[in-house]
Amino acid sequence: SPDFLYLVEPSGEEKRPLNDWEIASRLSYFLWGTMPDNRLFTAAEQGRLQKKPYLKQVVAAMLEDDRSWNFVDQFVDQWLDVGAVDRVAVNPEFYPDWNDDPKPSICEETKHFFAEVLNHRMSALNFLDSDFAMLNRPLARHYGIEDSPPGMEFGRVVLPKASDRGGLMTQASILLGHSTGEDSHPVLRAVWLRERLLDDPPANPPPNVPGLDPENPDFAGLPVREQLQIHREQAACNDCHRSIDPWGIAMEGFGADGLARETILRKEPGKRGKTFKQPVVTESTLPGGASVNGMEDLKAYLIEERKEQFGRALVKKLLTYALGRSLELTDKETIDELTADLLAHDYQLQRLVSELVISDAFLTK
Repeated sequence: SPDFLYLVEPSGEEKRPLNDWEIASRLSYFLWGTMPDNRLFTAAEQGRLQKKPYLKQVVAAMLEDDRSWNFVDQFVDQWLDVGAVDRVAVNPEFYPDWNDDPKPSICEETKHFFAEVLNHRMSALNFLDSDFAMLNRPLARHYGIEDSPPGMEFGRVVLPKASDRGGLMTQASILLGHSTGEDSHPVLRAVWLRERLLDDPPANPPPNVPGLDPENPDFAGLPVREQLQIHREQAACNDCHRSIDPWGIAMEGFGADGLARETILRKEPGKRGKTFKQPVVTESTLPGGASVNGMEDLKAYLIEERKEQFGRALVKKLLTYALGRSLELTDKETIDELTADLLAHDYQLQRLVSELVISDAFLTK
């Protein structure tokens, strides 16, 4: 029966308001990742979900429910690609002290960090930089942080002022997941930053673009910044890479293991077992002319100069997830309104979720 196999939608191009049953389903799959419970069904039956003040109360209650972890888990993975950690194997030749034991904790750190910002009504600017981290004992040991919760449970740890941690970009899920496993990968990290935090993804590379040549002794001995500069001399690479590379160079102070470093270990091409060290170079000039030197400068630049762009990017990522579809030109008004509200209320993440749910885009189909 077609009625069994398909959900039959009304014809026509005009969007229509959702009924209470549809609101209950959309809301439940957004915040719980599963079907509505009896309380939502009862509210739908009583026709209460059309009332926006009541709907905001429902959102607050749903976020306090343990099932809201499904939202955290699925949205963070979709937005930040923390699953990339499992696609990268760390090379023990370059990181002899590495073992895979912290990997599960590395993925969970970013999710618990997001949950902390969400549940404690904090500013989303903490994603760019923060004075705390969410750690358990294995991850704190990996980072070399003495103050940590006992065991496997994650807890909030206040970072000392001199800490090299803080925000998403210093978390191992991002640094390891966008590396080669032997070294950092400034291009992958830069693309991640532009796409995920600024909603400004670079164009796909043209076909047959030549890659970096690590087997060339003359080339391998150069710092990453100079290697990328040579790469940009090729006409097919220059247009894109001059707006990509500077972001990744500023993140070179962290290796593939997610730890801060002052030198980079490299193999000598053609000489088995021979290695050499290079000093880390993090000085970079970003598109637009701003000079930064390392992760702290990069974070400060994003907060001072790009926070509105970040806020709009976060709105678009969250709205895409909530609606379960790509955004369209007709969504621009909703994006503008949600972004303006986010900026006016100190980038509070939980408020953004609540305002999104009562938006016309969420309540129509």
